[in-house]
Amino acid sequence: MTERRRRGGDKRSSQLIHRRRLFLIRRLIRGPATAQDLIDEANAAFIDVPERIYPADASAALRHDIAALRIEYGCAIERDDDGVYELRSPGNLALIDLPDSEIEAMAFLLDIYEKSDLPIAAQINALLERIESLMPDDRRNLLHTLTVSPRVDRPQAPAEGVAEMMRLLKGVLRKREVEFDYRSPHTPDGAARHHRIAPLEFVYREGHTYLDAFCLESDVPELVGQFVLYRLNRIVPGSVRRLPHALRRDYRRPTYAVRYWLAPAVARQRDVAHWFPQTTIDYAADGSATVTAVTNDLWRAHQILMRYREHCRVLEPAPLVEMMRASIQRMFDMYSTETKEIV
Repeated sequence: MTERRRRGGDKRSSQLIHRRRLFLIRRLIRGPATAQDLIDEANAAFIDVPERIYPADASAALRHDIAALRIEYGCAIERDDDGVYELRSPGNLALIDLPDSEIEAMAFLLDIYEKSDLPIAAQINALLERIESLMPDDRRNLLHTLTVSPRVDRPQAPAEGVAEMMRLLKGVLRKREVEFDYRSPHTPDGAARHHRIAPLEFVYREGHTYLDAFCLESDVPELVGQFVLYRLNRIVPGSVRRLPHALRRDYRRPTYAVRYWLAPAVARQRDVAHWFPQTTIDYAADGSATVTAVTNDLWRAHQILMRYREHCRVLEPAPLVEMMRASIQRMFDMYSTETKEIV
């Protein structure tokens, strides 16, 4: 009976050691750690074990585990002069073996985010590289031999200070009022003006990162009471101040019904883009189309529909019609006058 118990105990002990070693790999995949960090986190993780997963002589047991992972699975685990362990390669424990179609998707994403100015592009790229590090060598080699397709053309814009501004404002979104100075395009001299706003969310659009906010007070009177997209790189560094006032209501952009007509030149192939939510398209016999949709951002709708140039006529809502007319008139005025050649 005693011998049977001993054999059973040995088996259970072996299983716990195996689980412990797999935990070490999982933890080192997350990032480097000291020996004490690995021991403490392993003991905290195995709450189903009556006793601590590491014995009293924990340091010796950890060194034995690391050695076993190196020998049995070929894991490349290095320890620096400060006693910090780092997983350089999972060896035979490469656990992510993607099919060819997903390898192709990985190659596409790595190419996109390696060159992206999206504020969290670095984190996304690090995530993709971490996934890559868990793939077998032959799949990793395939990943780097693929030609990325399709090529994505996108605008690039200065992103200096954007990530820091996001960190500064992230904790107050939809919670507290904020004030700052802003170099507004609405002022003729481009000088900074004061704004007090209800911050709602960050928006990344065509190379720029914005703070979507409701303007409560401003040196630019026409913005007060309006939803405004503030470009983060135009907020004056050092001017941001979190106010103690909680947001007094849930600010939601109003929704507008949009209707516009497209000429046969852009609609006759019946492949018109769905730019807005709830888009429906009525194609006419002459090749034209009438599009109905909804939007909560007339400024954005104005930008999109201007791309159609002379091939689009906005029918409603009235504020969007006026925005289109004003832009077209300003363009006409600019092109109808003689200008000196710019050298």
